[in-house]
Amino acid sequence: MFPRSLLLVLVLLLDLVVASNQPPDRTTKASGENDGITRSSPSGEGTDFCTGADCPEGRTEVGEETPEYRQGHGQPFGSHRQPAGEVEVLPYMISPQDFHQHFVTKHRPLLFKGGAKHWPAYTLWDEEYLKQHMGMEQDKDLHPDMKKDVILPTCLRCEEMYSQSFTTQLHTGSGEASSRLHIDTQENLFAVLRGPQTVLLVSPLHSNDVYADEARVLGVSPVDVDFVDMEKYPRVADVQYQRADLEAGDLLYVPQMWWRHVRADSGRQQGVVIRWRSKPADKQTQQQNSQAQQQNSQVQEQTVPERRYSYGQWLAAYELWVQNVSISSPRLTCHHQNSPMSVYNFETMKQDLDIFNGPELDGDGCLFDDQNPKCPCHYDPCLEDDADPQCIRYVLDYCLYFEDRGCITELPQLLNKLYKTDFEKLSQTKSDYVP
Repeated sequence: MFPRSLLLVLVLLLDLVVASNQPPDRTTKASGENDGITRSSPSGEGTDFCTGADCPEGRTEVGEETPEYRQGHGQPFGSHRQPAGEVEVLPYMISPQDFHQHFVTKHRPLLFKGGAKHWPAYTLWDEEYLKQHMGMEQDKDLHPDMKKDVILPTCLRCEEMYSQSFTTQLHTGSGEASSRLHIDTQENLFAVLRGPQTVLLVSPLHSNDVYADEARVLGVSPVDVDFVDMEKYPRVADVQYQRADLEAGDLLYVPQMWWRHVRADSGRQQGVVIRWRSKPADKQTQQQNSQAQQQNSQVQEQTVPERRYSYGQWLAAYELWVQNVSISSPRLTCHHQNSPMSVYNFETMKQDLDIFNGPELDGDGCLFDDQNPKCPCHYDPCLEDDADPQCIRYVLDYCLYFEDRGCITELPQLLNKLYKTDFEKLSQTKSDYVP
């Protein structure tokens, strides 16, 4: 059986498809008239939808002349207000368990700075390389020979994620470019290999504010992102967004169903998108989270009839459901990463040092440079007992003059055998070393 909240989502989507095939039964209305379309934006919780007839006192409807609806008119998307915040940035990679629990399940965008700089593709994929492997197509799935140049990020290396299979696609371009405001039904990890790009991200909670229901193709906003007509699309003024500035080598996680708008600067652009299917909380988790079920039921009950079959309403409701169940989503186990120490090789005996430090320098296993006549390898007390105070004192003096590998590998171990009083006596011991 499906979870109740998922069934509601499926019912809404089915009704949307049926409704889209029916002929329109309303006439064009003048600006400001109630035509059944949502007149206000969702609140921070994503549940504050209303029409002209039931908007709370103080809410602004379409047609009212206010500065908020004029700001950004005729300008690129994002000019209507400052970003609600920058996308969270990490200068390091994290485990798949942490990535999934703290970001994927909560639909929190995340930017890994330099996360793809170690990929072979970062240095190999010049224009000549792409012509040989891809032809002249700008966007298409990666050729099998090219996949060896893309390293699966550590945050995705968990059998509970990659068992769902990943798809990879190459994106290339040149000159200034701008994408439509759109969504992807899968989770995305976008790697920039060439050319800086700016990405604006909008939560599905604002789907009605980007006029999701008025799109010719569902999932692509009809708003012109290069020249926003605030008179035609006044609710854009309510859209809050996050901004991410990407440089070559960066990785950006874009949650499923989040609206994104990408701007590329002039010059050559190149990127790889890794997609995988979302794995929301299962039935058992939702049953344990009765509060989430209750809140989702309230959302459906409060939906006004005019918005019941709204695609934007469906996206917002789904996002709210994801946020609610995220607090009880189980942590990934990633069993393949829980290997015992017994499967690894460790330095356990002195005779194993050649594996870690190279071959021995002589038959007695001396790790100092035996080509140097002054090295401890030729000092009799060291040949008899390397823990002898005379030997240690000699090594100390020798290492003051020479950058010898033995001084790095052996001296700390020799000194570790001494107590504080031994070291004090050592400093007063007469040395046989002659510079």
